[in-house]
Amino acid sequence: MSSHKKTLMISVLPFPAAVRNDMSVKYEDHHFIWVPMLNDGNADTFPDLLTYTDMLKDIVTREHVTGVVSRLDLETLVHAALSEEFPHIFGPTVESCFLAIHKFYSRTVLDLNPIPCEALDLDSPTIEEDADLALQRVGLPAFLKPGLGTGSEAVCKINKKEELLPTILRIKMTLTEASFNPHNPSIHLLRNFVARYIDTKKYPLALRQVVVLEKYVDVKKKVTVDGYVNNGKINHLLTIESVYWPSRWDNVAGYYHPCRATTQVKTDIVKTFVEVVERMTALGFDNQVLHGEFFVKSSGEPSLVEVNVGRMGLSHLHACLSQGDPVRLQLQLVSGEGVHPLRVGERPVFLGYIVPRFSGPATDYINFDKVDEISQEQGVRVVVKVGRNDHITMLGQGGGLGDYVARVVVEGLSYEDSMEKFKLFSERMLKKQEWFAWL
Repeated sequence: MSSHKKTLMISVLPFPAAVRNDMSVKYEDHHFIWVPMLNDGNADTFPDLLTYTDMLKDIVTREHVTGVVSRLDLETLVHAALSEEFPHIFGPTVESCFLAIHKFYSRTVLDLNPIPCEALDLDSPTIEEDADLALQRVGLPAFLKPGLGTGSEAVCKINKKEELLPTILRIKMTLTEASFNPHNPSIHLLRNFVARYIDTKKYPLALRQVVVLEKYVDVKKKVTVDGYVNNGKINHLLTIESVYWPSRWDNVAGYYHPCRATTQVKTDIVKTFVEVVERMTALGFDNQVLHGEFFVKSSGEPSLVEVNVGRMGLSHLHACLSQGDPVRLQLQLVSGEGVHPLRVGERPVFLGYIVPRFSGPATDYINFDKVDEISQEQGVRVVVKVGRNDHITMLGQGGGLGDYVARVVVEGLSYEDSMEKFKLFSERMLKKQEWFAWL
């Protein structure tokens, strides 16, 4: 019998061959079975998430899979289903992950101090009247966002009553027309899955296509907390500052460590994070990584934005570590092994993302020769997720990270100096700078 653990790797965007080879060498005690997540390319074979999950169940049985690794929220929902179907697969429950993905239930079930919010059923015959009533309850200004999703995609600020209904209809059209978007999925892809794994009497909006209208938050700062749950114990790893400008359409560019918030604010945020995760663990969230995103109000009070589950590698965490490997951590969690401790370093780290608002050949977007030059500079690392022969597809339509094609790590500098370096490197790397919001 082979000593290798058979680990199913689910990925929205398949890892390049070079990365697969490197991981097979670095984690040689695992035999990886790479499976692309439900996407536009395989939607004809797997018309919805339940059909896709049933396919993975067959792989687990046939290949004697011992663990499942998921990188993003929707993949972790599938991982949770496999954990429920197979007692030997370590992982969270579907319910605990679904509450993180469903933004209305995140706010009303997980959030201990929820801001005013209302859910609007996009298929309601009285949507206009429903929207008016919701706005009366929530007030202006307000945020409007899809009920399912991550990465802050399609989040809009509503300043006037006249803006609300057109924005709702635009989101509805986007969800109806899109065949698949892992960051902002349409409920028709999840409906059969939800009907099997979620108590829809307990969560009656779970089967509906909803948007969430919530009170606008006066934001001073955005902070992310990373952690994991292992055998029911909540572990805090890192509190990091988002490089965030509310006024920009693509408002999150990356992260900076150490977080510049006050000690009291950071303490309050970690406390709130733990309280949110305690509610998730009470519903079965276990043996998985996660992070919480928080706005810091002008008063200094934290306000939950969202909880994300999965996130293999946590690139911002990886960049800040002085000891340990977050990929190994996740492999240990899903294998039921003892967890090796991670240690965050004190050295300042800026991690900037380059997010495409472009579709086409990668060589039309990225100057790969300049990437090689920049990577030789001291205190700088560039990781490009696409190759010269790859085709870039624009996933996002504004509002959040969506997915990125490269990340730039700048070490040892202040926040301001790091930002200047990031802008300079981005100018050198990108062939058409108007495609990047941060220049």
